[in-house]
Amino acid sequence: MYIEYYIIENLLINYIIISCTSILTKTINSKKNKWTGASFGAMYSVAYLYPQFDILFTLPFKIVIMTFITLISFTYKNKKEYFRIMIAFYAVNIFISGVTFFIIYFTGISHMKISFLIVCAYISAELLKYIYNDIKTLKQLNDLTKTINISLLNNNCTCKALLDSGNLLKDPISKNDVVIVKSNALKEILPDSFFKYKYDNIDVIKAEEIINFLDDDISSRVRLIPYKHAGSSSGNIILGLKADYIEIDDNKIGNIIIGISDFDDSDYNAILNPSILPYV
Repeated sequence: MYIEYYIIENLLINYIIISCTSILTKTINSKKNKWTGASFGAMYSVAYLYPQFDILFTLPFKIVIMTFITLISFTYKNKKEYFRIMIAFYAVNIFISGVTFFIIYFTGISHMKISFLIVCAYISAELLKYIYNDIKTLKQLNDLTKTINISLLNNNCTCKALLDSGNLLKDPISKNDVVIVKSNALKEILPDSFFKYKYDNIDVIKAEEIINFLDDDISSRVRLIPYKHAGSSSGNIILGLKADYIEIDDNKIGNIIIGISDFDDSDYNAILNPSILPYV
C-alpha cells in the first residue's frame, strides 16, 4: 500500500463524514474548516500504520481526537449546540463505517481499493441523509408553524412560517432550498422598487425589469425558480433572493433562497419545508 493513497483515502472519507454531519445538523461551516478537520483526521490515521503509536487508538485518545476534530471543523454558539454536533458526528461515523464495511463484505470487493472505499462512504452518507430526512419530517409534523428570522444583506425581518412538506422548491442550479415569503413581509429589508410589482404572475421579462432597478449587491443574489401549479401544464417563475441565513429556534441555517410571493393567507406569511429545519 502506498502511504499517499492511504492518506488521500482517509482525507476524502473524513471530508464526506464532516460534510454529512454539517448537512444533517444544518451547521454553517466553511470548506476551509471541513478540509482542516479532514486533514487532521487523515494525519491521525497515519499513526495506525506504526505499532509504537498504538496508545493513540485507545478509547480515551479516540474521544480526545474526535472532540478536537469537531472543534476545528464546525462553528457553534454554545455548549448545547456543540454537544448536539458532536453526537451527530459520532453517529455519522458509526453509520458510515457500518454501512461501508457491510457493502465491502456483501460484495466481496477488497477494501484496499481506494476508489471503491470512497464510493462506499459516499453512498452511506447519502443513505443516512435520506433516512434522516424521513425521520425528521415525521417528528416535526406535530408543530406546523415556526417563527423565522430572515437576514439579507445584514437586514432582518421576522415571519410566521407554515411547515409544508409539499413545498419542494429548490434553486435548479445550486439545489438550495427555497422558503416562500409574502412580499409585504419583506418591506423592512428590501428596497421600495420591489413593491411596485405583483408576484403571482412573474415571467422572465418582468423579472428582468425588476432586476434593472436593483443595486448590484442585491441583483447578484437574484435567482429565478421555475415551478408549476398543481393541475397546470404551464410553467411559472418565482423571483428568489439568496439570504445571508434564516434563523429558526436560535439555529442559523445557510444556503437558503427567499422566494417572493403574493399567496393569500392571513395566518402565516412564509412557507417552508420541514426538512430545512435542524433535527434537535
